[in-house]
Amino acid sequence: MVERAASAGEPVPAGAASAYLLLTVAMLSWAGNAVVGRALAGIVPPFGLSLMRWTIACVVVAPFAISEVAAKRAIILAHWRFLLTLGLLGLTICNSLGYLGLQWTTAINAGLLNSAGPMLTLLAAFALHRERAAPLQIAGVAVSLAGVLVIVLRGDIGGLLHLAINRGDAAILAGVAAWSVYTVLLRRAPRELSPVALLWVLFAIGSVTVLPLHLAESALGRPLPQTGAAIGGYLYVGLFPAVIAFFGWNRGVATLGAARASLFAHLMPLFSAMLAYAFLGEQIAAFHLAGAALIFLGIFLANRYAA
Repeated sequence: MVERAASAGEPVPAGAASAYLLLTVAMLSWAGNAVVGRALAGIVPPFGLSLMRWTIACVVVAPFAISEVAAKRAIILAHWRFLLTLGLLGLTICNSLGYLGLQWTTAINAGLLNSAGPMLTLLAAFALHRERAAPLQIAGVAVSLAGVLVIVLRGDIGGLLHLAINRGDAAILAGVAAWSVYTVLLRRAPRELSPVALLWVLFAIGSVTVLPLHLAESALGRPLPQTGAAIGGYLYVGLFPAVIAFFGWNRGVATLGAARASLFAHLMPLFSAMLAYAFLGEQIAAFHLAGAALIFLGIFLANRYAA
């Protein structure tokens, strides 16, 4: 996290183009994570899937980070409370609640609740740092959120009348709130740690803190299955939405700031539709294209600096 994060009202910083690409790849990876999480619901226990995600990620990143982590262990120990807070918010709580919520909630509710992330991030940035969103950022959030609604409601605004809050909705919304706070706090990460070293520390925290939760669910009769489908799911969540997505997200937040980066969360419903078309044979409809246009317009508006 060596770059100073951009905040509301500032011009778009240098390196923004690469940050946009990294954030887009992160959203694509996380869209796939939701698809895999939903597909494995009822087969793989949620905390077990979370444990496999962070454990695999920890192992994959270790060769690139462990020497730096060992050399800078004094820095890590000096900031252990803050790093533990980051790990609990962004990995243990957010991810575990996401997988837990996918056991019960519907796709339309999950899409709507996840799209609350940008607005919650703006609120968290104000509460923690007294950051005020620029008018174009607020407009961008509103336009992009409209695009998400078009997609998740399949062009039928009347679908809002049939929404109902259940335990899955509550779990996902709590996870999104935790992620928003994580995103805002990310700028305070120790600058002495490289992005790779920071990721490994967070992955290690996620693995250790979610282990007791999985041991409890395993004792209650939900151990980790070892089927081919389950193992494939473990590998996917451990590589793409963990290693690749977290690296892209952390770098994007460092370059653009939390408020601008968080708007990219609106790409996830769009990517989910694309993945459904590619792997499930579902057709891309006119409302997908209309929603995509609004999403990209919103991202463009929010990433323009205020006059």
